[in-house]
Amino acid sequence: MFVQFEENEDIVVYKTSSPSLSLTEKLPPSNDPPVFNNLLELYQTKDPQIQTSVEHGAPNEEPEYPFQRDLELDLPIEVLKEASNSTPRNYNPDGPKSYAYATFMATRNPSLRDPYFMAIHSLIYRVLWSSRSRTEQYPFVVFVAEFVPLEQRQLLAGAGAVVRELAPLEWNPNVEGVQSRWKDLFAKLNMWLETEFERILFLDADAFPVAKIDAMFDLAPKQDCIESKLQPEDRLADGTSVCEPYVFTGVPQDPFNKKDININVGSMVFSPSEKMHKRLLQNYVKTDKYNCLMAEQAFLNWQFGVNGAFPPTVLEREYGGFFPQDDEEGKLKVVHEKIWSVETNWLKLDWFIQWQDMMSFYNSDEFLKQRKMKD
Repeated sequence: MFVQFEENEDIVVYKTSSPSLSLTEKLPPSNDPPVFNNLLELYQTKDPQIQTSVEHGAPNEEPEYPFQRDLELDLPIEVLKEASNSTPRNYNPDGPKSYAYATFMATRNPSLRDPYFMAIHSLIYRVLWSSRSRTEQYPFVVFVAEFVPLEQRQLLAGAGAVVRELAPLEWNPNVEGVQSRWKDLFAKLNMWLETEFERILFLDADAFPVAKIDAMFDLAPKQDCIESKLQPEDRLADGTSVCEPYVFTGVPQDPFNKKDININVGSMVFSPSEKMHKRLLQNYVKTDKYNCLMAEQAFLNWQFGVNGAFPPTVLEREYGGFFPQDDEEGKLKVVHEKIWSVETNWLKLDWFIQWQDMMSFYNSDEFLKQRKMKD
């Protein structure tokens, strides 16, 4: 399948890489600053001023936080454009249902140096190409908001992703403190319509695998809803029950709170379903039922509450290390943090090293060879 870059069309793709070494094996000794400084030079943020995007000729808003600033990192743009119409790796739309990795891009910054755009490139590389963490069989889908420009979509496709647009959902709660950008995130509920996939392992743009995680797909069994706990909101407008086998699993936001479990939806596995999609869409507008200051995470924790009819399966922290700590190196499979802007040593180094490995591979003949191969 070859993809033409037109409005509302899917752009599709997947993997391979170099041997994996631990950070301590790959980094120079601490008394060898010149090489270390070269690594740091790969990553510099721009001045936090209103900037003009050369690529798009449009002004960007001033970043509110340091992690929102454009990054001074290179991408092999021409290579990725050349690869963008290649057959997607590990994606066979005519085959049986499969599992899929996914993320969602909702940045309104059209710059090719936008940090979330760059982070998703790192995520694609980790899942599809890095020998340390790549999948051996599943595609990676980058769902994008309707306003993500074509050039960004094209480069994501060239790197190896299925690029698919999600329709927006209106979300306008009358709640003080709600940020305008959060309303874009509710489009993620439309992922439940992607029923060509049996299960989706969703990772936020800042949830980075540091090990192979294919096993995460099957950690949660498909379970039946608890009929005795069904509420009026669990039935559709025509009275139809949504009580069907489902999968919803993730890591608790607070691993020490065993009574009030709140799943961090930045690393989760779920089963798409048209019925469940209808349930979610009829309920997300009931903003008095959940904490709007936690946006779609609070909503999904209401819909899949531990005491409700559709309780989640709880995973260990290793599959979603939110705010990873200094002493957790080697203990996590997924680190959930904006590691392009953190000060934690091993996380920052992981970002630099993986980016350097990605650039080396994408600039090699092997990358284009792999991209042009049919699975």
